[in-house]
Amino acid sequence: MKSLLHAAVGVTFLATSAHAIDPCMVGVWEADGADIAALMATQMGGNATHLGGNASLEITETGVMTLLVNDLVIEVQMPDVPAIAVTVSGYSQGAMNADDGATYVANAPEYDLIGSADVMGTRMDVPVTSDTGPWGQSTGTYGCSDDGLTFEADMPGSIPPSWTRVR
Repeated sequence: MKSLLHAAVGVTFLATSAHAIDPCMVGVWEADGADIAALMATQMGGNATHLGGNASLEITETGVMTLLVNDLVIEVQMPDVPAIAVTVSGYSQGAMNADDGATYVANAPEYDLIGSADVMGTRMDVPVTSDTGPWGQSTGTYGCSDDGLTFEADMPGSIPPSWTRVR
């Protein structure tokens, strides 16, 4: 099976220095869709439901992390506005430092994501890129097992809290 890094054909990643990483974190993880919807609901001031797609995170033994978001669809309901289905696709890449069994620092200075939605009959595409400002940073505590990875971020919303091992 190809690594997620190689699956992103046509994307050139910046070099990322190696960091210390808990061996339990090495692998490919998929974010819980309900957690992502909850993060989006908080950011948009409404309710949200995961409808499809996924976000996968690959962490290597040198701490390189690559996040791929594949047609993640979240239906968002804000007060006094019809429900909006938002689709997000793209990637971020950087480094994870987490080797003490308790704390992590994640920094993904390279990212290129796009959110798309039909808003009251108008198609909107909102790019979120490395050029738009600092976005891919998170610190906090983590827990890891053979099949699950959890994060409790110092800044809520900076990383989905629940992940399941894919491989």
